[in-house]
Formats: sequence, C-alpha cells, structure tokens
Amino acid sequence: MIAEDEEQEPDKAPADRNYTVDEVVAGLLALSEVDLAKLDAISKSLASTAGMEHGDLLHEAFHRMVTSRTCTIDVDMMGFAIGTMKSIASTAYRSRRRQVTEGTTSIPIPANDGGLDLPDDAVSPEDQVLARIFYGACLARVEAVIADDDELQLLVMGLCDGLFGRKLEEALETDTKGLAAARRRLANRLRKAFPNGAPV
Repeated sequence: MIAEDEEQEPDKAPADRNYTVDEVVAGLLALSEVDLAKLDAISKSLASTAGMEHGDLLHEAFHRMVTSRTCTIDVDMMGFAIGTMKSIASTAYRSRRRQVTEGTTSIPIPANDGGLDLPDDAVSPEDQVLARIFYGACLARVEAVIADDDELQLLVMGLCDGLFGRKLEEALETDTKGLAAARRRLANRLRKAFPNGAPV
C-alpha cells in the first residue's frame, strides 16, 4: 500500500527570504575591523567608477542596505555590501555615459515658486541606524587601541556615558591633573593609531 504522502510531489524548497531591516543592522554592526578594512579598500577601487569619494560610496551603500535595497539571506553581509557598492558605481557610470552621449551637461532646476524650503533638522530613523553602525565600528577600533590601558578604557567608557568634570574624575579615581594627563595620553594614542583622522 502506498502512503498518502508518497503520492504527493516532493516538497519544493522554500524560496529564499530577504533580510529584514533589523537583520541588516545587526549584520553591519557585527562586521569586524578586518571586514570594514576590506570594504574600505573595495570602495577605493570603485570610487572613480562611481564618481564619488570612497567614504561617501561606502556610506551610501550602507544607507541603501538599510533603507531601500533587498538581499536574500543566502548572501552574507559582506557580499551584500560589496554588491551594493558595485551597483551604485555601475549605475553612476552608465548615467554619466548616457549624459555624454545625449550631450547633457547639466540638470535643469525647476523654477522657484517664491516659497522658501525650511530646513529639516529632524534625524531620520535611517540616519540613526547608520550613526549606530559607524559609532559601533569606531568605538570597537578605539577600544582595540587602548586594550592594554585600564585607565584609558575607563576614560572612554566615561566619555561615552556623558560624564565630564568631577564625575569623570571620580570614575577614573583621579584629580583634575590626572584627568588632563589621561586625556592627553588618549589623544596621543589615537593620533598615532589613526594618522588620517577618524577611525572609520
């Protein structure tokens, strides 16, 4: 006797689902220093094609990953980021080629209707997420630089918690002169570790 389920077609493999926004954010926050360095190097190689600064290209890729692009979960976060940068660069290159072919040298600006556009100072949820990503990556690199210095670790933690003045001195169990010395030592460490400026 043939079982009822043996007469049915084999189950089809479920379609790959896309990352959720929360999964993308978590994946970006989990990127290691080595991963970020690789992405930075790739952004430099694609920057001229994209017609952008390499840092802007990487930031734009992260922004689109969080806000507009989708990717199936069978692609890892590095592949998602690299593919997004390549897509941005390719689209920008094709757009420039088309403008040259069509003789377009500028984009027309709509006539001003007399109204004034008020600046929008509100921080969007997407910008908040991106800030968390870059803040987390930056802090991780700073922590690696001061891993051998307990006082500097306390100083960084205190600064991240919004402490200053007497409260920061108390956190470090030091006085005003000791705090100033710790700040100078931290600044010197960071200057040597990141001669080009910000860690990320």
